[in-house]
Amino acid sequence: MKKIIRRIIVLFLIFVGGVVGFSCLMNSENTDNRTDFQTPEVPCMAMLMGDTEVNRMYGYAKNMETDYVRDTLTPIGTDKTLAVSITPYGREIESLVYEIKSSDGGKVIENNKIKKFKEQENGTLTAEFSLKKSILMNQEYTLMFTLNTDAGSWNYYTRVIQRAGLSTEKYIDFVNNFYQKSVSQDEKGDLSTYLESDDSPGNNSFYDLNIHAGLNMVSWGDLAPEISRPGIPSIKDINENTGSLSITYYITAENGEGEIERYQVEEFFRMRYDQTRVRLLDFHRSAKQILTMEQTIVAGGRLNLGVIDNNIQYKADTSGNIVAFVQQGDLWSYNVKNNKLIRIFSFRDTGSNDERNDNAQHDVKIVRVSKNGDVDFILYGYMNRGDHEGEVGTAVYHYNAEQNVIEEKFFLSSTKSFEFLRQDIQDFAYVSKDGKLYLLLSDTLYQFQMEDKSYKALQEGMKKEYFYVSENGRYAAWMEGMDPYNADAVILLDLETGKQQKVSGDSGTKIRLFGFINNDMVYGLAKEEDIRKNGNETQFAMYEIRIQNSQGEVKKSYSQDGYYIMNVLFQDNLIQLERARREGDSYTAAGSEQILNNVRDKKDETFSVVMLTTERQANITGIQFAKTDVQEPLTTEAKFVENTRDNVLNMEQKETNEEAYYVYAMGKLWGIYENAAKAVQTADENMGVVLNQKQQYLWERGNAKDQGDISLSDVPEAVKEASLDVNVLKEKVRNMGTVADLTGCTLEQILYEISYQRPVITKSQDGQARVIVGFDLYNMYLYDPQTQKTEPMGLKDSKKTFEENGNVFLCYMEDIE
Repeated sequence: MKKIIRRIIVLFLIFVGGVVGFSCLMNSENTDNRTDFQTPEVPCMAMLMGDTEVNRMYGYAKNMETDYVRDTLTPIGTDKTLAVSITPYGREIESLVYEIKSSDGGKVIENNKIKKFKEQENGTLTAEFSLKKSILMNQEYTLMFTLNTDAGSWNYYTRVIQRAGLSTEKYIDFVNNFYQKSVSQDEKGDLSTYLESDDSPGNNSFYDLNIHAGLNMVSWGDLAPEISRPGIPSIKDINENTGSLSITYYITAENGEGEIERYQVEEFFRMRYDQTRVRLLDFHRSAKQILTMEQTIVAGGRLNLGVIDNNIQYKADTSGNIVAFVQQGDLWSYNVKNNKLIRIFSFRDTGSNDERNDNAQHDVKIVRVSKNGDVDFILYGYMNRGDHEGEVGTAVYHYNAEQNVIEEKFFLSSTKSFEFLRQDIQDFAYVSKDGKLYLLLSDTLYQFQMEDKSYKALQEGMKKEYFYVSENGRYAAWMEGMDPYNADAVILLDLETGKQQKVSGDSGTKIRLFGFINNDMVYGLAKEEDIRKNGNETQFAMYEIRIQNSQGEVKKSYSQDGYYIMNVLFQDNLIQLERARREGDSYTAAGSEQILNNVRDKKDETFSVVMLTTERQANITGIQFAKTDVQEPLTTEAKFVENTRDNVLNMEQKETNEEAYYVYAMGKLWGIYENAAKAVQTADENMGVVLNQKQQYLWERGNAKDQGDISLSDVPEAVKEASLDVNVLKEKVRNMGTVADLTGCTLEQILYEISYQRPVITKSQDGQARVIVGFDLYNMYLYDPQTQKTEPMGLKDSKKTFEENGNVFLCYMEDIE
């Protein structure tokens, strides 16, 4: 009996030992390659104005295209002396090389090496240097630093400009004092003198405040925050009249449960110094709450996201059990059924106040959420840390919910800054289940095979305004020829299968694509004889509107005898049709009709964005779900799977041949426009500036002079001939300069060009061409190419005449030498 018992015990121990050993083996195989992000190792730099740091610069691992990096602008005095500050973060600094380049990066003006640094009490290193070569006044140049350390070399970028009569120090002091006083409860009183508080709607959320907000909101109301990391001002634009600066700082606040909330605050200031004090012309603030795993996020059937934009990017699985959402560059998921909250991705290091973790020059785009909790997503922008630290690019990740790990599948490197990359990625990017990545880069639609890093261009010359994506992201469509009024067919692409289908009408008809409602394509058909040109406007009178699914089935259509559809508008789950009747050769508005799409997914019934008003945080945002009896969720953070293969693609992108104008406003790249007039109008509305592809200022808000006088000897003969054909004019001056078609702008906007010595061809009395070569407080001065004489015309008469002739303005800009 004892032998039997002994034998049973031995067998049991062997069994237990085997289970433990097997478990250890499996765990070692599964977890050996799991890791967290490594600590950042790239130093930071900043420019110095006196003893004040400005224009924070983060290091890039590669040479960037300098005309796509325009984060900050550093003014240079007449002595051409600059000072720089380096935060080493434990790195040993060997040398610093600076290089001045033309604004487009095409020509090196000067370079030199700095070897001597002064170490400050806070551990930073400072250096001062003076430019040896002369540079043009009022022209931007690229200043690139290469910092050589014991751990490698990195590049840093700012722009420099030499201008007279600037009030740089005054603006920097104002920004620093304003944001600090707004947090201090004892010193906030005099801030009201700078505000334009009124009863206009809005300004009831800390996420979005402007100069019209009340002092209570600007000074944080009942939030009672403290500054956890001070800000460093960034100079965005500056001239003799105004300065535009932004600042990013961090605050913390304690909620009613004793939890510490963390916020990133971005503020934009536009100012003028009038020799007595700084006057605030415009102010915008955006506070964004950063979620942490130490605070209560799930309560009362809601994901409490706090102070954030209500336009939340979120996506649910088809069953409506799991939702993934993005907040401040971090990706989270919540499983309602299992009550499990996971932070899938974040560059932030919990417990660290390292500024490099919080660099917000990146974003996340969710591609799909599976029923088992897996998430496919795209990370794009500047990589704060990890294998690609200091690089800019587009990374594709897969989150495995069962193993709680994320794996990088592909990385497409870029030499453009995050702001330009975002213009391409934010509206469209898709990853198919079989490993294909689709991106629209520089007006070319690409398909990447991630496994072997191959790629092909599916469509070149794509215009984003005529490129549409379905709600689920799976389908894309565009018009052949990219002309909304002269297209014979629409192309529908299934991004999962890669198959394209062509949709067209009967012979003698044109087709116009309007987009998608849910995942069904909406387009209209018009007979060629019903399409009319009315001045600069095309009247595209459609006899039928169709809603068609991906299988080619027309699910709904609308047509009515005697009526034409002139336009289609989308309103939530409705399609509004603007109708007209034909009267002779024109069309007269005849009311509207609506088409209701009543197809709803289960996930749409489960999750919805809600807005709440609180006393302490003002307006806050959340994601509501049906289940309300939820206890404190289980929270966890995903790990990374270390890369075992080279998945990096360095692709030289084709640049578009189309003209491009860059609008910078509110401290950021506002948009890229092919139409110069549209760019100027947008900049005027948002108090910004416009640059062309050569990084010349095309237009600046509030910086036109009171008068301008252009010598005829400085005007090229091709411009004096005053051709109103923009293409002919461009060809004639192509070796000397460029032409910007500003037709549609106002005379007030055009005065900027004349004040900066740029002649403008216009259509004047009787439709005759003239060249504007000057103006003062009373008159415009117009050169007549027929008589070769310059005659004055009163400002009011000029404005009226130009408007009557369509505000035609063609501006000649001389190339920079």
